[in-house]
Amino acid sequence: MRRSVVLSAVLSVAALSACSGGGSALNFGNGSATPTAVILTVQGASNIARVLPGAGLAISAVGVNGSSSGALLSNRFLWNARLTTGQQYVTNALGQMKPCASVMVTTAGVTTPLTTDFSIYIAIDPTNESNVILFPPTILPPPAGSTLTTNYPYCVLVTAAAITSPLTATTPVTGASGSILVEIADPQNPLQ
Repeated sequence: MRRSVVLSAVLSVAALSACSGGGSALNFGNGSATPTAVILTVQGASNIARVLPGAGLAISAVGVNGSSSGALLSNRFLWNARLTTGQQYVTNALGQMKPCASVMVTTAGVTTPLTTDFSIYIAIDPTNESNVILFPPTILPPPAGSTLTTNYPYCVLVTAAAITSPLTATTPVTGASGSILVEIADPQNPLQ
């Protein structure tokens, strides 16, 4: 009996030391705590990335590592958002896709699709950088000397890149980013 207790204690210590690589039960990667990708999701009942101008949409990021995409306990991300054109957004829970409309800018008689930085319309949670709120403006401001024609629904690409420790680091991990395309819905027809 005494020999079996000693044997099980030795096996327990061996098993614990084999797990000391820092991985998780769901992470079958190399035991590294560095994310290899980032997954973005929206909060809400429908899980559709859609928001009205002037409203807010909660978006969360999680860093993953390994072939099984094991979630890592990291909440440091570098966020940005960009008005985009030529993309398709998910319109319903069945995954139906529709083309994004373009916001058109006219400068000196020449009209082109506007692509601009939307990062100023992101509010980052100060206690957990993996959570943000995208709040597009009710009216898009035109660039100086230009006029805008806002066609709905237009789209904003929100991206999060993982940042590793220490807390003072601001350089994203190479290749560890993810994005989500958000539909800015027509206030006159929000379910379009």
